[in-house]
Amino acid sequence: MSNIYQRLGNLNPKQQRAVATVISVTNGTTTVQHADGSYQMVLGDTVASGKVYIIDGQVQGQAADLPFSEIEI
Repeated sequence: MSNIYQRLGNLNPKQQRAVATVISVTNGTTTVQHADGSYQMVLGDTVASGKVYIIDGQVQGQAADLPFSEIEI
């Protein structure tokens, strides 16, 4: 049996967060490309180019354009 705090936390799912690159903006939606190469259409058209923060499928604002590297351990 799990503890009550964990069970309560499962009732409110965690927000899905990501940083992605803007590909195109049209009619209130934005097409973005993630670091793994996948594409996603999200709500919001406030950022025309560069990187954006995405929370639960909505553009939240401009993100810093920092370099990305993956290190395997």
